Amino acid sequence: MVCIPTLSLKQLAILRLAKESSGKTIKLHCEMPIINSGEPPAGYTALIQKLIDLGLIAVQFKQMRCDFSRYQRRSWAKFSAELEYPSILAWEIWRDKFIARQKGTNRAAIPGEEFEDYSYVWIQEIGVQAIQPNEDSILQ
Repeated sequence: MVCIPTLSLKQLAILRLAKESSGKTIKLHCEMPIINSGEPPAGYTALIQKLIDLGLIAVQFKQMRCDFSRYQRRSWAKFSAELEYPSILAWEIWRDKFIARQKGTNRAAIPGEEFEDYSYVWIQEIGVQAIQPNEDSILQ
């Protein structure tokens, strides 16, 4: 009997992108908050790890570095795009909304209270390729 894994919409989007670029390595960027002693995370996010465990993608390279959150910067840029002169008040409104949207997720990095004070996070850059799963992984 064929076993079809349950994948999230994000996992399906990653898999579709990898399949469309068959034979090529695609780059993914994952942000993870800096926690505990500040050591870089050893593994991958659960989103990526499941695709690896199912044998749907193979990691070609992995790099880890610290930098300011790209996710927060893009969110702020989108929010303030129509504002001629973004102010600290606009920042505070955006920050409150950003934090409210993050509740219940595993994102613990929140922007600072000062204007354009983005969180410092671990950024994991990984190159992945789609692979054809073998029969043993889809049959039960």
